[in-house]
Amino acid sequence: MDFSKIRGKLYLNGKYIKISQAKISIFTHSLHFSGAVFEGIRIYNGKSLFINDHVERLLNSAKLMHLNIRIKKNEIVKICNEIIKINNLHNGYLRPIIFRSPHSMSPDVTKCHSILCIAGWEWKNLFDKKYIKISIAKLKKINNRIFPVAAKSAASYQGSIIEKIRSHENGFDDSLFIDDKRYIEETTACNIFWIKNNIFYTPKIKNALDGITRRAVIRICKKNKLRIFINSYKINKLLKADYVFLTGTAAEIQVVKKINKKNFSVKSQILEDLIKEYNKIKISGIKSIKEIN
Repeated sequence: MDFSKIRGKLYLNGKYIKISQAKISIFTHSLHFSGAVFEGIRIYNGKSLFINDHVERLLNSAKLMHLNIRIKKNEIVKICNEIIKINNLHNGYLRPIIFRSPHSMSPDVTKCHSILCIAGWEWKNLFDKKYIKISIAKLKKINNRIFPVAAKSAASYQGSIIEKIRSHENGFDDSLFIDDKRYIEETTACNIFWIKNNIFYTPKIKNALDGITRRAVIRICKKNKLRIFINSYKINKLLKADYVFLTGTAAEIQVVKKINKKNFSVKSQILEDLIKEYNKIKISGIKSIKEIN
């Protein structure tokens, strides 16, 4: 998909303008120094899903990256919903992004101000396959002693891009990051879960992004009294799983059939039931995960 050819309108600097007319300077600070934070918000049947959780995370990311934005949460939510309406989006994706202005060409951002842009488009899923194969990343996951990993920032995804390229070159669909102590973190853009003896497992959030879909799946498990353990796990624990799946706003719930050379079963009633429940929730248009009950 060539995103430069998307039609419709977006929000930029306080105005709704045609996407074809939206322009930023080549000297935009964030283009050179990766100082941008963003969100991906799904649209189903013309309604945004978990929008409050996404906007809260966006503003928290901005705070962590010292992007001073004065627009309040409720106003951002209102703009997102207006973008859906203006562009008549049915099943798609919203991309709010906050970035720095072109008032510096060094790490000194004293004179820069923050800019909010929100765009939307019709879109399906991150993966176009029912089952995917993932490899183990060569790069190790960075930790919060080095970088504010809790922020969903442009800078956070450089390792993901490199490992995504490597995974494709080696016949895989995605790549799984572990840290320097071999604890499991996340894939290039998703959180990971697995099932063993009908018990769900997922790594606790240390150096991975606190995924919105991850939170929803955990809430569904707890609501249905499904056993779920959230802790630090090494790769050998994962490789003993019966079933493996990824979660993410763009990926939804994606079943994994292979990690490196290890194959996993893809037929699981407990997992199918989980996916069915998530599919019912996703078309409800609820604003917060707290509304899952």
